[in-house]
Amino acid sequence: MSALITILLPFFNEEGWIGTTLDSLAAQNDRRFCLLLLDNGSTDRGRDEARRHLAALPDITADILSVPTPGKVNALAAGLAMVRTPFVAICDADTTYPPEYVANCLAMFTAHPEAAAVMAIDLYHPAHSRAATRRIDRILRKVRRFRNQCHAGGYAQSYRTEALVAAGGFDLRRWPFVLEDHEIVHRVMRFGTVIYDHGHHCFPSQRRSDRRRVSWTWWERLLYRHMPRKRMDWFFYDFLGHRLARRNAYSTALRAKDWTCP
Repeated sequence: MSALITILLPFFNEEGWIGTTLDSLAAQNDRRFCLLLLDNGSTDRGRDEARRHLAALPDITADILSVPTPGKVNALAAGLAMVRTPFVAICDADTTYPPEYVANCLAMFTAHPEAAAVMAIDLYHPAHSRAATRRIDRILRKVRRFRNQCHAGGYAQSYRTEALVAAGGFDLRRWPFVLEDHEIVHRVMRFGTVIYDHGHHCFPSQRRSDRRRVSWTWWERLLYRHMPRKRMDWFFYDFLGHRLARRNAYSTALRAKDWTCP
């Protein structure tokens, strides 16, 4: 079957984590995808682990691209330049994806031709548990209330490729900071809607116990939630970017790891 969606999976020193993620992608029930791993200068044995687990995907086109320049945005930019499918998904090396993840992405794009992106809801309990149901309901309420904002991390985002490219793609010169997942969605929303669905989810790890260096403050998040669409350029490029620069919250901050292998 011809691939319809390319999964970009950037990683840096993900030994002990990346194998589980790849196993979840190997179990997808819709096989119309290809997989491009983006090794962002790893110094551990994560690349070897990835190669072993890629052997479980004999029917899927999969490759590992070396992107030695540090920074997730650099890795994603290099990966996007290689994409030839109509859709592209961004996945993280510490996240597991249910077997219907690819099928859901493609079905949502088909059902919503106006969509520039589809987003999965991040869950931290089994999908049919009461805790997961409460979280799904809460996220969907936020989506309805705050339509101009992003409500999913980079581990849960899929795009119509032409919309992502038209928005400028991943560009370190434009946005060298953390929170690139929210900034890119801001630009992509100029080219179509962003769709969420109660049945589309994924399971990120909770390994980063301290997110202060790689996230925003309570005040910045509150301002983002209530910022009108016409003022969002100001929010990112005249306000938030300067504050992140003062905190040295560049995308390379994501390379600092304060956890051990599972």
